Amino acid sequence: MSQYLPEMWPLLAMVGVFFVGTFAFKLPVSVSLVGAAIIGAVIGGASFPLRHLAEGTLGFLDTLLIIATAMIFMRMIHASGLLDTIAHHLIISFQDRPASLLVLMMLFAMSAGMITGSSTAAVLTTGAIVAPVFMSLGISRNKTGAIIAMAGILGMIAPPVNIPVMIIGGGIDMPYIGFALPLLILTIPLAIVIVLILGLKSARASRVDMASLPPSYHGKYGWKLYLPLILLVVLIGAERAFPQAFPPLGMPLVFMICALVAPLTGRRMKPLPITRDAIKAAIPVMGILAGVGMFLQIMTLTGGRGFVVSMLTGLPLGLLYLSIGVSMPIFGAVSA
Repeated sequence: MSQYLPEMWPLLAMVGVFFVGTFAFKLPVSVSLVGAAIIGAVIGGASFPLRHLAEGTLGFLDTLLIIATAMIFMRMIHASGLLDTIAHHLIISFQDRPASLLVLMMLFAMSAGMITGSSTAAVLTTGAIVAPVFMSLGISRNKTGAIIAMAGILGMIAPPVNIPVMIIGGGIDMPYIGFALPLLILTIPLAIVIVLILGLKSARASRVDMASLPPSYHGKYGWKLYLPLILLVVLIGAERAFPQAFPPLGMPLVFMICALVAPLTGRRMKPLPITRDAIKAAIPVMGILAGVGMFLQIMTLTGGRGFVVSMLTGLPLGLLYLSIGVSMPIFGAVSA
């Protein structure tokens, strides 16, 4: 065991600093991760490896850009009135079919998380729009909160943007391709079951309170209001349907193009303050990703990552799956 001590001490120090910073000093997870990476590098004999810290952060550059641009896009279409309009017409069309209305409202609440990969975005944008509607259907505040929370979590997991899968893929050089169908199978049926169990009984005994409806801007702006969303679907779909003819723009550029169109399609807005607020809302998630990148890079530099991999691959198959099943939820709960 002594031959592994050079790799174990930096790793143990990093984990210890992370837990002390997060739980004892109540520091943000991102700050604790950065501090742990620096301490691990110092103990591992690498002093202050600025290059490796920057390199670790840039390992998730694509993901950081997706989060930032997707959040800007969601805030822009929210400010234009598009999200309110979609919610309004869904409610009007399905108010006499409570089961269908609940399912569609759940999917609508998930949509912001699906596009941005952030549960926070889902709760603060589409979740905030549908919450009054759920409560007007007689669903209690506690159950409404539970529905919105689950919509945020399931939206974060559902495609097209799943940040945890992107992080795992970036760590093992695996492209983010082919995950859409499995993720849909995992999330959509569960979302339907959750919203029907929590809300159907109350919704059947109530009617939608028209005073709680979000406003519709379709009459004022017409179909051009939907242009950013249509453009998003076209750009993503064309790239995947015609890869030989359509250039790969990348998700960040697609989101920015659609966000730039939004101010021209609906309510008047101030794009710069909206962009600033969107980035401010995205910074906590982006900070965690940057911290994770630094943490993993220093683990690799000091040999801790190789030590963990070699130790786990040496376990019997049953214990290997057990360790994965226990460790991933624990670290996910800490960094959530």
